[in-house]
Amino acid sequence: MSTDSTYKIRALGDVHGQWGDDDARLLESGDQDFTVFVGDLGDENAEIVEDVASVDCELAVILGNHDAWRSFRENGATPALRRSLDALGEDHLAYDVRDLPDAGLSLIGARPFSWGGRDLRSPDLYSDLYGIRTPEESAAKIVEAAERAKFEDLVILAHNGPKGLGKKPADIWGKDFGKSPGGDWGDQDLADALSALRERGFRVRAVIAGHMHDRLMTPRGAPRDRFVRRGGTSFLNVAVVPRIRKAKDGRSLHHFVDTEWRNTTLIRVRELWLDAEGSVVRRVEPEFL
Repeated sequence: MSTDSTYKIRALGDVHGQWGDDDARLLESGDQDFTVFVGDLGDENAEIVEDVASVDCELAVILGNHDAWRSFRENGATPALRRSLDALGEDHLAYDVRDLPDAGLSLIGARPFSWGGRDLRSPDLYSDLYGIRTPEESAAKIVEAAERAKFEDLVILAHNGPKGLGKKPADIWGKDFGKSPGGDWGDQDLADALSALRERGFRVRAVIAGHMHDRLMTPRGAPRDRFVRRGGTSFLNVAVVPRIRKAKDGRSLHHFVDTEWRNTTLIRVRELWLDAEGSVVRRVEPEFL
């Protein structure tokens, strides 16, 4: 890659059913080089997953807890979840790698379907699909995926972020719900995998995830701190819910997060609200890099 060129990765946060033809068109006509989805496309809605899988652009997806909503209750993959996984094929990046040669980066998929918190919720589901039953096995599987990567500069794609970035409700993956809000709701397996990757000499440039929404449940409506940088790694929580909102003039505005890279370094992050024609109605550039 030329030292003057940049590489753009567009990220979509938790969709929660807010997806349609306008979104597909905006992605297909966008200037991004690659697109990532952090999950919760719908409540185990295979139709939405199939629509996303059919978008004509380079993409990778990590499915969220809502995408396996019934499977967790049944402790095994339902036909709907298997249909979703079949539709995505290799584009579902769980415990896998996608090299991005034009960026000099490798994209690594973390554990799918994460609820956050201390455990896996359904070891039987993970055993059924991925042959793991514990957070320790999950962390090892993330590391194994990275060891297959072409590049040492990594971007991690996850549904939920790692443990270790704060315990306040407004922290990037802080717990904002329940009778006692507060506490770190990040994933221990992802935190352990990040430590192991660094010990092996990998440079984790960024973690892109979602799950914990931009507005808190407690205190209701307060904003979450969604972009932080620690020890050379940028952490992006792109879960803006709802991601389609109405402008004052009645237009539907669609939320995307664009990241710009140069020489494996994240140089810019922009939150964009686009109308159906692709015009930028609102742009926010978080100051955390």
